[in-house]
Amino acid sequence: MGQWEWRAWVETADGVRSGAAFLVTPRKLLTCAHVVRGRESARVGLPGLPAPLPVRVHRCSDWAGQNDLGDVAVLELPHEVGLRPAELAAPDALLDPGLWRGELRAYGFPYRSDQEMRFVTVRTSSDMAQRDEWWHVHVQHGDRLEAGYSGSAVYDPYSGRVVGMVTDSDPDDPDDDSGRGVAGRMLPIGTLRRYWEELDDHLPLTWLNAAARRELRLTLDGLPADRAAVARVLDLPPARPLRSAWDAARYIAEGFDEERLARYLTALLPSVPRLAGWRRRHLPAPETAGRRAEPASIIVRLERMTHGHDVTVQTWIDGAPGPAGDTVRVAAERDVRRAVERSVEAIGPVVDDRPDLDWMIEFAVPANWLGKPFEEWYLNRDRRLRMRHYPVVVRDVTRLRPEPFLRDQARRRWKRLRDPGNPHPVECRPPAPNAFRDLLEAHDHLGLLVYGSPPGRAHLKAALDLAVPVMLWPRGRCADADHADCAGRRTRRTLAGHVAGVDPGGLPGVVYRLRREALRQKALGRGPHCGDALTLLWDDPSRLPDPPLAMEV
Repeated sequence: MGQWEWRAWVETADGVRSGAAFLVTPRKLLTCAHVVRGRESARVGLPGLPAPLPVRVHRCSDWAGQNDLGDVAVLELPHEVGLRPAELAAPDALLDPGLWRGELRAYGFPYRSDQEMRFVTVRTSSDMAQRDEWWHVHVQHGDRLEAGYSGSAVYDPYSGRVVGMVTDSDPDDPDDDSGRGVAGRMLPIGTLRRYWEELDDHLPLTWLNAAARRELRLTLDGLPADRAAVARVLDLPPARPLRSAWDAARYIAEGFDEERLARYLTALLPSVPRLAGWRRRHLPAPETAGRRAEPASIIVRLERMTHGHDVTVQTWIDGAPGPAGDTVRVAAERDVRRAVERSVEAIGPVVDDRPDLDWMIEFAVPANWLGKPFEEWYLNRDRRLRMRHYPVVVRDVTRLRPEPFLRDQARRRWKRLRDPGNPHPVECRPPAPNAFRDLLEAHDHLGLLVYGSPPGRAHLKAALDLAVPVMLWPRGRCADADHADCAGRRTRRTLAGHVAGVDPGGLPGVVYRLRREALRQKALGRGPHCGDALTLLWDDPSRLPDPPLAMEV
């Protein structure tokens, strides 16, 4: 069976099959609550075992009937079986179709005389979410969902990774009133982990390490979420209900920075004193919380030339220039994006050679290019793999040139920014350009500007001329007539809450997580998010790769 031996069926004590399940650990399987409705025990069969084994049923929610939330149950075997559990996808894997090929597979055990496993091919996408619980799936190629498929894993047949679990045919689908089972519902991994928190121990999460996360989960086990503490730490209420203290911890860890997680756990210390030891071992001390080791970068350098643009892709590794690609001359502006994408893809082996590094992508471009949606450009166009899989920032390309006074001013402002302080908000209707320039010149500690609407050309030029190192703005313009409490002001306030007190080295990571959070919000059909179409100008003056040999003087 190889990698597929985790696919299981569920049956009653007298051998009647009632649904499917899948092996998540050597002793535990997931299935639907309705597959084992009313039972404390059942039996499961796996293709690699000679006979079905008894299991204990653990309910994960208050599910009572069709359309109730939480149709999830865990089945526990009496001992480990020597079979390989399923490989699980990350909770947000389905939000990016570039990571999978569109068609997914599910298996089932409908009533047939031969009792063999049957398969269906299904399609789904992020716009097909239902009630923030299920995702609608549509059955392909004349297949159908029927009794016996409930509890089956939905998986990518190419990678083998499980992305969800089939629950039932969709009872509310207007195109499926014939009973043919051409439409159904699944619970994605992101929903399953809400009801069985131990599932997080087996997911490819990117924060901390698996052992530290598991220890924290067990320490917080059984504690309710403290929404007030979360709101204080984040300076805004959580965007979704929080089911437990662990749910709150992972919400912060996966959407914000380690410093916020440290602050949240500190707030829990009076009721959970043993958290102090875990925090000391796994999170930065308060005085260094939020600081980051210097990341490695792919630096895309775009220079305007007499006849077109020059594109050079360079790298920055361990605080020094790394390998670089050849400079490419692009005559037409419309061809710049494809030239950049090809050059970035060509430098990819350098990234593969250093998996120990945290990578980001820096676009050093002329001022009129700073607002481009570079995070939407492709790392690999054929696979639709976008650059937003890494932190993406923009820089003023003129600061990479040998202009001594400009560089000196940039270093001075960056040095002051190293002591994290409050960001400076810029109103939707800022002062006149000259007055704005005077403000920045008079207050040379202002190193982080947060806008609620894209900066105008003159205001942007003033900030660039005076070497402001960090600016954050949404690319969508505030259209409200009254700016006393406009959309721009609300966006500005929210963004400022996310970046206040964060070391500048951690800002690209914060914006990266905001963009991911915006994708999740969009997938659930919710309203706008401050991470939508977000530009971060982040200009560390110490990161100066060598100028391209082909650059004209």
